[in-house]
Amino acid sequence: MGYCLIFPGQGTQFPGMSRGLEITGAIPGTLRRLMEEGPAEELDLTLNAQPAVLSVSAALWKRSGLTDPLCVMGHSLGEYTALVAAGSLDLDEAVALVTKRAVLMEASSPRKGSMAAVVGLSAGEVAKVCALFEDLWVANLNGASQVVISGRAESVDAAVPALKERGARKVVPLKVSVASHCPYMEQASAKLAEHLGSVGLGRPSCPVISNVTAGPETDPGRIKDLLGRQLVSPVRFEESVKAACGLGVDLFVEIGPRPVLGALVRRIAPGVEVREITA
Repeated sequence: MGYCLIFPGQGTQFPGMSRGLEITGAIPGTLRRLMEEGPAEELDLTLNAQPAVLSVSAALWKRSGLTDPLCVMGHSLGEYTALVAAGSLDLDEAVALVTKRAVLMEASSPRKGSMAAVVGLSAGEVAKVCALFEDLWVANLNGASQVVISGRAESVDAAVPALKERGARKVVPLKVSVASHCPYMEQASAKLAEHLGSVGLGRPSCPVISNVTAGPETDPGRIKDLLGRQLVSPVRFEESVKAACGLGVDLFVEIGPRPVLGALVRRIAPGVEVREITA
């Protein structure tokens, strides 16, 4: 059975998620305590959430013994855990890299930003509503009638009634402190791309499905370029799942603090098996 490992991103963190796990990455003691005890508001900050989710996801993967996937993929931040699972990055390098990424993201936004998941509308309908508001964009194409919007916090809030008028079943704010996958991250994207030039990235042991291209990637130089572009590009999750199926995947295993992607995969590709390994 050919399987794909999927790793979720920021927003899956919660106090207590590291209990019982062997956290081996270069995580400072203060963050380890946040992962164990909270408070949740502090753990949810991008600077804390990103290395926390990465380290917990990596620990769960190591414990799983699943070391021979047909391909790997991650949702936004989760793409870095996928690179660890594919042998392109060791865990300490990945923790340092996502910490740098988080710092750049926190410093990049010209205004206070936020994100929200819209359920029940097509990407096209959501994009029409976004066009009515200042600095608001489609950020994640998750499939199964779930689209994430990103941008100016006031615009995200103001768009909620308009989205519901068009037929959205619900609009759920995400536990993030920045607006990613939109033009607010242009400065962070450029600086991350520059930083990635000095990062050693090995050739993955299997294809990594890129958020940006929704296709299998194996060239380290191209993967680094795509990681930089990822911050300003929509996450093409639905297309990525279909690309993995095209490679022969018939089992998806989601590994992360909380299960969030498995339900989407089941609706995108109802003929495949989905398993979840969580904290």
